[in-house]
Amino acid sequence: MTPIAFVDTETTHLDPRHGDAWEIAVIRRRDDGVDCEYLWQVRPDLTTADPESLKIGRFEQRFAIPDGWDAIEFFPAGGPPLKSTLPEMLFDLQEALKGAVIVGSNPGFDVAFLTKLLQQHGRKIVWHYRPIDIATLAAGRKLGMVETVHRAGGKQLPSDDLSFPFSSRDLSRWVGVEPPGDDVAHTALGDARWARDVFDAVTGGAQ
Repeated sequence: MTPIAFVDTETTHLDPRHGDAWEIAVIRRRDDGVDCEYLWQVRPDLTTADPESLKIGRFEQRFAIPDGWDAIEFFPAGGPPLKSTLPEMLFDLQEALKGAVIVGSNPGFDVAFLTKLLQQHGRKIVWHYRPIDIATLAAGRKLGMVETVHRAGGKQLPSDDLSFPFSSRDLSRWVGVEPPGDDVAHTALGDARWARDVFDAVTGGAQ
């Protein structure tokens, strides 16, 4: 079975040409169905950082790497963060993503920043080339269900409408998953967990 990795990054810019990932979360689902959570922060170059991007991710409030350190690993179950060198962190990141299909909310964004991070340091891309976007996945399910109802003679309902571009938060609620609140949204682990929950709601993957 191809492994799945639910992924999110917080970045210093919306464009990887000008910014870097500074917080990375990966939830790798093992073959036995157990989810292994990983969370790192990496010291970014702020020279071309976008102030709005830093504000969205609450960089000033949440960046926790002490002076002189390159990276830290957090333990979602609790405990103080662990000091990590950048090579150690990149090795662990590659292991967490090795052979996996990446699932996320707009995962192309995260893949672009992860690709930049690895390639800057001579590391190989190790994940599957085709990521899965949770909004597209949920929209496909909605379109399929609506079409089935219509073919059976059901009436069009206002809730059947699906506008473009897709709203990940609206579709999340449609599948029964409340999106992250203000205290969790735009944190890498919070958004990775959200992607997992939407994926499982659509596919039954948690069963």
